[in-house]
Amino acid sequence: MKIVIAGGDSQAEFILSMFKGKNNELIVINGDPVVADLLKKRCRVSVTCGDPWRRYILDEADAYDADIFISLCEKDTDNFAVCLLAKKVFNAKKCICVVNNPKNVDLYEQLGIDSVLSSTYLLAQSIRSETTMESLVKTLSIDNDKINVTEFTVLSKHVIANRKIRDIKFPNKIASIAAIKRNYEVIIPNGDIVLLPMDVLLYVCAPENSAKVSNFLSKELDADALKTLAKADSKKVAAGE
Repeated sequence: MKIVIAGGDSQAEFILSMFKGKNNELIVINGDPVVADLLKKRCRVSVTCGDPWRRYILDEADAYDADIFISLCEKDTDNFAVCLLAKKVFNAKKCICVVNNPKNVDLYEQLGIDSVLSSTYLLAQSIRSETTMESLVKTLSIDNDKINVTEFTVLSKHVIANRKIRDIKFPNKIASIAAIKRNYEVIIPNGDIVLLPMDVLLYVCAPENSAKVSNFLSKELDADALKTLAKADSKKVAAGE
């Protein structure tokens, strides 16, 4: 896929880490020279330095015909302008942007932006409608026909907890773990990483495989193993660990 990422700092770096090296063409545009230089060095990608709402900057970056165009600018109005320009002039198939004001979610979608994300809006929706299981697994559909990026929280009762990635027999043929969020750190996974309780896995797969991967990750220990785990936890509490 051709993916354009406009603006952002840590958000842009995180998205780049998820999609780099997966046969994607990544185009990065950033108006802050310092951030642009950091992204270039940390993610080892080419970065066009300039304001993404300027037509000549998008032209210079070759932002034409993007499968996904993601705008991460600080101002809501800038994100709207960038996405509108990308869609109307540069023929982007799907435009995604973030907003600070949750009231702009519905407004911008009505005005033609494909997907508008607000952390406040998503939190309110989660509190109102999520079931217990859905609170553990949150899915963002990047392209309805091609790919899902799904978030899964590892619990101590899961079979995969406290095991190396190479040992859990993850279904690599149908999915890929893109990143691990641990506290405030983002970890790029490899086979030697041990999955700890409360780690948040971000994995990528086709929509038709999402249920299979979710079922694999959410497998729980049997009754005997859970009793052993409970005893071990009790000993730790007693020892003040």
